[in-house]
Amino acid sequence: MRGLVTNAVLAGTWALLVGEVSLRTLVAGGLIGFALLAIFRRVREGDGYVRVTLALAGFLAFFARELVVANVAVATLALRPRARLHPVIVAVPLRLTTDVGVTVLAAVITLMPGTVAMGVSRDRRLLYAHAIGIEDADAARASITRVEDHLLRFLK
Repeated sequence: MRGLVTNAVLAGTWALLVGEVSLRTLVAGGLIGFALLAIFRRVREGDGYVRVTLALAGFLAFFARELVVANVAVATLALRPRARLHPVIVAVPLRLTTDVGVTVLAAVITLMPGTVAMGVSRDRRLLYAHAIGIEDADAARASITRVEDHLLRFLK
């Protein structure tokens, strides 16, 4: 949290130094402030702001790519005559332990075309999901586990 506040102060300082407080100068100041925090993060050992922010940016890039790939795959299935959908229901062991983590995972896989989170076991160790267009259950599990890997990087 201190890293976010420090970055906001650096962005505001940059905008004041430039002499124009606008969205453009605040974004530029935020990027410059983030770069400074990343360079000097060894001084701020206790704050994981840079690590979490980079992990979140990596997740967003991963999610955008997976979303495009899933949309193309489902569109191909829908447009192909007599396509075999290969629906599967899988139980995926969870490594995320928080309610927020499990909820975000379920929401993210449900946003991707072709997969739907169906629920979580009572002991919160398994996520049940339905997937189409995937040849076998292991591939469906691996796809969901890849999403969970990216989420674990910033939802610890």
